Amino acid sequence: MISMPDYQTILLDLDGTLTDPTEEMISSAKYALKQFGIKERDPERLNLFTTIPLLHCFEENFGLTREQADQAFIHYWYYAGTFGVGKNRPFDGVPEMLQKLHSQGKTLCIATARQTKNVEQILKTLNLDQYFTIIMGASEDESRRTKKMIIFDLLCDLPDHTGQNVIMVGDRTVDITGAKDNALDSMAVTYGAESVEDLLQLNPTYVVNNVSEMAAILLGEEETADLHMSGS
Repeated sequence: MISMPDYQTILLDLDGTLTDPTEEMISSAKYALKQFGIKERDPERLNLFTTIPLLHCFEENFGLTREQADQAFIHYWYYAGTFGVGKNRPFDGVPEMLQKLHSQGKTLCIATARQTKNVEQILKTLNLDQYFTIIMGASEDESRRTKKMIIFDLLCDLPDHTGQNVIMVGDRTVDITGAKDNALDSMAVTYGAESVEDLLQLNPTYVVNNVSEMAAILLGEEETADLHMSGS
């Protein structure tokens, strides 16, 4: 049997990894578009916001200028922070997994491209904030926006961490590349926004298809976890 690392610090993405943000994202996008007179009702077009970065989606798929897209970005996050918080829901099994990891003494942190205040609102609403030592998102002045920078700043705030006992878990390629850029192991989840093919190309340390498989590895249940290790 392959020996599994004992990860003491676990960095977790939020959207698409711990929670399903689909309803929140579409509602926020509809609100932002409405501010420019666009009343989009086509589900397929609205679903683009779940897979394409916001600014690109506003510009490339809805014809906004860069200046308008910047304003739409502000409208989007205003709605998300004011009305969308309760529409972001945890995937089945996530609260139970976090409780078990916390009871094992693991240091749990959030590393997400959302603004930190918005993440704190969501976690508090879901009663999940109690499990996290650090919640690190994008800065309000946009000086910290990339996942590489977010992970780096989070690691700087962690006392006595070593790269050998830290793992980054996420559903997007930026989560995997951000982990590699900071010399961390990574876990790619295949049920989020990114295609499985794109994730596999980056050769993450682990690939999991559901929350149960994620929990098996993070909780050290080796017999199950061994089946999902990357070939690297």
